[in-house]
Amino acid sequence: MKKIFSITLAGLMLLGLTGCNNANNGGAATTTPATAEPAAEATAAAEAPAEKATVTIWHSYTDAQQEYLEKAIADFNASQDAYEVVAESQPRDGLQDKIYQAVMAGNGPDLYFDYASTAARYVEDNKVVDLSQYISADTIAQLPEKVKEEATSFVDGKLHHLPMVSSGPIFFYNKVIYDELGLTAPQTWAELIENCRKIKAAHPEMEGAFAMDSTTDVANTLIFQTGNKMYDPETKEIFFNTPEVAAQFQMIQDAFKEGLFTDVSGLNDGYCSSAYKNEQIASFIGSAAGVPYIADGPEHGFGIVPQGGAVEWAPAWNRGMMIFDYGDENRVKAAAAFTEYFATPEVNAGWCVAVNYPALYKRTMETQTYKDFVAGNESFEYLNADVAGAPSATDNNIIRTAMTNLMAEVSGGTPVQEALDAAVEFIEDELAAQ
Repeated sequence: MKKIFSITLAGLMLLGLTGCNNANNGGAATTTPATAEPAAEATAAAEAPAEKATVTIWHSYTDAQQEYLEKAIADFNASQDAYEVVAESQPRDGLQDKIYQAVMAGNGPDLYFDYASTAARYVEDNKVVDLSQYISADTIAQLPEKVKEEATSFVDGKLHHLPMVSSGPIFFYNKVIYDELGLTAPQTWAELIENCRKIKAAHPEMEGAFAMDSTTDVANTLIFQTGNKMYDPETKEIFFNTPEVAAQFQMIQDAFKEGLFTDVSGLNDGYCSSAYKNEQIASFIGSAAGVPYIADGPEHGFGIVPQGGAVEWAPAWNRGMMIFDYGDENRVKAAAAFTEYFATPEVNAGWCVAVNYPALYKRTMETQTYKDFVAGNESFEYLNADVAGAPSATDNNIIRTAMTNLMAEVSGGTPVQEALDAAVEFIEDELAAQ
């Protein structure tokens, strides 16, 4: 059994469905899921068990998300008599470790909704199901290639995570200030820095011209935009400690030293949305789902995550289902049937509305429910989905912690090369301790 890591990942959990300022509830309206039979294509892979199987899904959703999930479960249960799904609400604090311990003890949930990096913790112990054996080929084929890459980026290369929705960060800016100074949304980091210089000169009263909700995701972005991989999950070789990467982080450090970029952790509640509403910052990178939290602030505009480097890249946050394996085929089939049902177009569209996240599946995008939803979400247009990707799911929690530490040191003034060396050493130590 692998060692249980005790790693504080504030950024990881905030960027789940919380985005900026707890966008877990994102102002989304409650949507009643359509009742649908489990997808017919899945029955060949997951035939009904000989006796009724009951499975549980643990979650920490509240409000619109919890209401929708419970209604979807009730509709699924009513649509057939071979399976029964039961939802169990759990406190968010410590949930990851609670699930890990319960799964390893054999008394955990059957289903859980989270990132692929969460599923990666269970792969080497054979505690998560290979979904390609149970989910229809049609559903899997709907996944965009970059999303599928992450969903299979485990040490065994199998599909242990079925993404249901995907979002990511975008650039928010104070349109009043940008219009006043004749600025446009930056396409590159260099353009952002030049905009910030002009804003600082015109508005010295501001804490900073730019901030970021997730420094962790910005660190990933800076590295992947150089064309470097993070590391090889099989050989454990690390690739990001290069002159090109160092130059990217030096650019960010210089912007902090110049007072153009700022850390909002000491302001208000520590979220960029609050600092933006209070006109303490003029722009920030935050979750596309967080628009409701700046609605009562200054007039805003949107842009893509700035680019700059050998390749275009932006973060994608792909959340979906994983099924835990307790050696009971009936429970696996029941869990897979619900997973397939949850991916059907109308049900999936309703989930997008409930969590205020964009769809992944083309068939979901074609539903009227989804079309009506995105018509009021201009921010989704700036997710830059054509270049969006995610690091390998394997050991991603370790990588995220290293990136969080790296950005804290860079923004705090630690020499960039020293900070990069420390990040490499941290990853190597954590991997060796497994």
